[in-house]
Amino acid sequence: MDAGLPNKTVSIYIPGGSIASLWNPTGSGETMQLGVMSAGYEPVKTECNFMVNMAHSNAGHGRMPVLLAQSWGGDSYDVTMGNALGPNLPFRYLNLGVHSNGQGHLTKDNRNRLPFQENPFTVYKMVFGGAQGSNSKTPIMNAHMSAANAIKNRLAGYEIQRMNDHLDAIADTQRRLDELSGGTSCGIAPDDTEFPLTFDTFSQQARLQADIAVAALQCNLTSSVSLAFGNHQSEFRIPELNFQGHYHNAIHGGSNGQPNYPYYTEMRSHLGSLSAYLIQKLKAAGILDSTVVLETTDMGHADKHSANPCAYLIAGGGARINRGVVSDIGSGYNQHDVLHTAAKACGVDLGFGKEIPGVIV
Repeated sequence: MDAGLPNKTVSIYIPGGSIASLWNPTGSGETMQLGVMSAGYEPVKTECNFMVNMAHSNAGHGRMPVLLAQSWGGDSYDVTMGNALGPNLPFRYLNLGVHSNGQGHLTKDNRNRLPFQENPFTVYKMVFGGAQGSNSKTPIMNAHMSAANAIKNRLAGYEIQRMNDHLDAIADTQRRLDELSGGTSCGIAPDDTEFPLTFDTFSQQARLQADIAVAALQCNLTSSVSLAFGNHQSEFRIPELNFQGHYHNAIHGGSNGQPNYPYYTEMRSHLGSLSAYLIQKLKAAGILDSTVVLETTDMGHADKHSANPCAYLIAGGGARINRGVVSDIGSGYNQHDVLHTAAKACGVDLGFGKEIPGVIV
C-alpha cells in the first residue's frame, strides 16, 4: 500500500434504497442541485461522488450479508479493510448499528456473522475505557469470553471450529486492549452521558455512534468502521419527522397513494443527513482526506424492491477521490463495484468487483 493513500475507511448502510427521479443530483460543485430525497447531503455535497443509475446484484429485503461482501459466507468489507489497513491497531474494525440487530448481519469475520454493536454506551466503554489509562475494557471482554465458552460446551463439529475462531479473535482483541491501557490516551472521546435507547432517540443514537466512530479513527484505535442505520426491515421510526410510523410503512403505503412518496422521501432524506453528519465530523477532525467513506443500500426503488436504478456514494479520500460530482454509471456496475473502488482508493485489492469509472482520480 502507498503511504500517501487514504488509510481509513467507513462503510455506511442505509436500508430502503431511493427513487432515482427524487434522489439523483444534477450539476457539480457548489452549484450541484440535490433531489428532494438526497437533500440531507447538502452540507457535504462537495465532498461526495454521487454514483447514480447503477444496479444491485441481489436486491430486496434480507440481503444484508451480501452488501459488504462478495458472497453470503465471505468476509465483509469492514473486516477485510481493517485487516489490511490496521492489523495491529487495538480494534481491527468496529461494526456499529442503530436499532440494527434482529434482522440480518453486515459484518462477517472468518465466516462468523457478528451482531451489531448498537449500544453506544457499551461501545464507548469498550473503545475508550482503556484509552484513558484504565483497564475498564477487561471485564467486558472477560464476560464475553466466558459466555462464548459456555455456548461452546453445547456445540459440536464445525460449530466448535467457528466458535474457536471467535474466541481467538476475542483473545487477540484483549491483548491489544491490554497493550493500549499502558499509557495511550485519547482525549477527544465524545460525551457518553446516557439517555434512553428507544426509537424516540434514534437520531441521537446515530450521531453518538458517528462521534464514537470518528474519535476512534482519529485516535488510531481502528482504521475501519461500519455503521448501519436500522436493518433491512426498517422497522424503526424517527419521531421528529412528520411521519410517525415505521420507515418500512413510509415506503409501503405510508404516502397515502401520492406518487411522490412524501414520507419515504422525508425519511430517506433524514437518514442521508445522518451520513452527512458523520462526514462533517470527519472533516472537522481533520481526517476526511485520509478516510474513504462509502454508503450502500439493499435496493433501488424500495416500494418496488427493484434492482435498478440504484444510487450509492463515496466521499472523502482527499485528492484520491473525484468529489463534488455526479457519476452517471449505468447498470453494468453494482454495490460490489462500490466496495472494490473504495478499497482500491486505499490501495487494497478485495479480490472481486471492478473499478467504477470517474471516481478514483
